[in-house]
Amino acid sequence: MQARLVAAGLLVLACNFLPIAWAADISAPAAVTAATPPAARKLPVSEWTWHLDPYESSLGLNMPLGDRPIPTIQSDDYGTIFRDLMEDSLVPRYMQLQAQVYPVPVLATWLKSNSPHTYNKADLANTGVNLVESSSTAYQEPWAVSLFLGNIADLALPGLPQGSNDIGYSGWLLRAGAQHLDDNVIIQDKWYQLEWQIRGDLNGRAEKLNWNFRIGSRFNANPYVTDITYIGIERDNLNLNKPFLSWLENSHLDLELSFSHDGGRVVREQFIVGKKYPFPERGYAITLDTGVVWDSPFEYAGPLRQGTKGAYTLVFQPSVEF
Repeated sequence: MQARLVAAGLLVLACNFLPIAWAADISAPAAVTAATPPAARKLPVSEWTWHLDPYESSLGLNMPLGDRPIPTIQSDDYGTIFRDLMEDSLVPRYMQLQAQVYPVPVLATWLKSNSPHTYNKADLANTGVNLVESSSTAYQEPWAVSLFLGNIADLALPGLPQGSNDIGYSGWLLRAGAQHLDDNVIIQDKWYQLEWQIRGDLNGRAEKLNWNFRIGSRFNANPYVTDITYIGIERDNLNLNKPFLSWLENSHLDLELSFSHDGGRVVREQFIVGKKYPFPERGYAITLDTGVVWDSPFEYAGPLRQGTKGAYTLVFQPSVEF
């Protein structure tokens, strides 16, 4: 119960703090806030996109649905951006298809089943912590396919040049897969989840700022895996020109709470914070995400349930970001 109250409190705190923190990053003098917004631009033609990362890699296809121009939202007010992104979002005008694979969780799962001796070398003596498990515990599937249907808008921040990749998204995300991961063990489970999300990617300038507010439900074909509803908040910032030890810039925050459909029990809590240490002369930053994941025994049933008490798993994810 204490763990649930702490996680719920952190999530509420983040809901109130993140808008302020994000606005602080993009704020501009009031004199330029009322500037005339840039003209809307035409939807781009269908295009392939890809992203390589040790934790999450993807290949996608972006497709416009119609010929309505992309609107531009020019504001440094968080509420205004959210409101304008949601406007007319029930009629999707943009589609994104993606295939995703999670290399580190896949490697960790392979090691545990095919080379347990190597896997166990990552145990930290007398702590119950395995660093391989800690690097992958935040991911609950080895791969997934997804379909996003919604709207996009260019984000123009007053007083700052608009980047070509400064885009906001709002709409529905449908994800699906055929396998589930639990402590680096594969569970055969055809699942799908439906999510409503509002996210922003400001990657067209020297500073990168990404945020994602999401709520959704996951349904499992395996009767021993609990169906859930979840709510999550994520904020990620990288600026190679900021001081090495600045606390808000070059940081990452990811909170998620999951509730069972049967009884509304909290079955999973995820709290991850990260710090990025920039090396501007080399063009990259060393990143370190740490945190904790709490899994309730009610996350699984029957032969998949392990014990009667919840379990904490350390999150430890080092990486390099360019």
